[in-house]
Amino acid sequence: MILVIHRTNEFQKIITGCLSNQRFLHDVVSSFHCAHSLLKAQHYSLIIVETFKGSDCVTRFSELVRSHPDSWVMAVECNAIATDSASVDEVEYFDVGVDDYLKGPFNERAFIARIRSHMRRSMPSLCSNLGTQLSDERIEIGPLRVDPRYHSVTLNGQTLPLTAREFTLLDYFCRHPNQVFSRHQLLNAVWGYNHEGYEHTVNSHINRLRAKLDKVQSIENGARLVQTVWGVGYKLNVSGYVAKAALM
Repeated sequence: MILVIHRTNEFQKIITGCLSNQRFLHDVVSSFHCAHSLLKAQHYSLIIVETFKGSDCVTRFSELVRSHPDSWVMAVECNAIATDSASVDEVEYFDVGVDDYLKGPFNERAFIARIRSHMRRSMPSLCSNLGTQLSDERIEIGPLRVDPRYHSVTLNGQTLPLTAREFTLLDYFCRHPNQVFSRHQLLNAVWGYNHEGYEHTVNSHINRLRAKLDKVQSIENGARLVQTVWGVGYKLNVSGYVAKAALM
């Protein structure tokens, strides 16, 4: 189920028209306030939100991501719909947890391709290829526990409040311990994008994931569990820091 939060009729017409043509089930509201009631009563796998002018826009997105960590959030820039709207910095949105950012000019094929990419990952039973890659079995690596059945991660017994994308990213690392991935490889495997230009998306999510790992008081420097391999990318440092942390 998809929720669309729009502020302009033009946005509503274009976005919901694309979703209707592809037969995606969706609800539409005109503000974050209206969305609040629906979000309390219904879980939405994907939330598509129009960005708007004003300093409080990023704050609204941050609150949305924090209060609904199991939903994937896509921001659609006003400039993608209306050419006279001011452009915004998408990095700010990635930094607060937005999973995807679509900027203009609006491309219906690219928009629908991203929706389908999300659906393949949120509903693996509908995709036989992905079904062979994922498992419901719990992963245990040192003090780290990942349980896909309950969408939960604990570090030294403390539950981590991860967003859907952060969980998917950490789960992917745990299924390939010690293996180094470039930003482009992670973008393709976790986000489903097969093109250049969104590596900063990976950087932002890695930084937020590390910040949450670092808040676990019983583990020293938990952020080092996800290690930067300079000039290459990132890896889950099982043979190094995880083994060390297990002895603390």
